[in-house]
Amino acid sequence: MTAPRPDAFADLVLRHVATALGVAPADVDPGADLAGLGLGSVQVLALLGDLEDALGVDLDPEAVVDNPTPHALAAHLRSVVDVPGTAA
Repeated sequence: MTAPRPDAFADLVLRHVATALGVAPADVDPGADLAGLGLGSVQVLALLGDLEDALGVDLDPEAVVDNPTPHALAAHLRSVVDVPGTAA
């Protein structure tokens, strides 16, 4: 699988969070806590599973504890998925 553009991670996370909430991606505040947005633990685990499938990587459930907002989760995904041309 070709890794997404670095800015695509935020879009990916927002789309998946929006789907879980039943709202449009534009209605999801990227800086809001996932629990505060209304995602329960089961929904968060499903979200992680969907992101794993979309990216072809295994994610530790602690990723959400350590990165509890869509913005932070997208940044974390950027750091764990090898995106050609972004290595330092």
